[in-house]
Amino acid sequence: MKARDIILLACYYLFTSMFLYAAVTKLMTFQVFVGQMQRQPFSDAYGRFLSWAIPSVEILLALMMVTNAFRKLGLYLATSLMICFTGYIILVQLKFYGTIPCSCGGVISKLSWTQHLIFNLFFVAIGFAGIYLEKRADSYYAM
Repeated sequence: MKARDIILLACYYLFTSMFLYAAVTKLMTFQVFVGQMQRQPFSDAYGRFLSWAIPSVEILLALMMVTNAFRKLGLYLATSLMICFTGYIILVQLKFYGTIPCSCGGVISKLSWTQHLIFNLFFVAIGFAGIYLEKRADSYYAM
């Protein structure tokens, strides 16, 4: 196995672990998560929808990344989702929405908004690295 393949697998497994952890902790403390989502700067109906949608999407993305047929698509979608979450954190830090709670689960919810931004940027970088390595692998195998 080449170094590129090992790094690419590490990208997939880091994303998979993070998304599964986040989804499971949200579901284990679901009522707390729903309460936090209802305190976000959007309507309660949207918050209720996201209370189910976010953990479901996190689990789906984790499953995609451990399935060879959907791995690459999962990486693109996971990176896109992390970019969206990161943009939201930037808006929170700029006080665009005022003061709102973090609705992440487990240990991640204990991070400050700045630490959370760094955490997310780390995963965005992992996503970009994985996409880059996937494109290199595609061009390598196309020859």
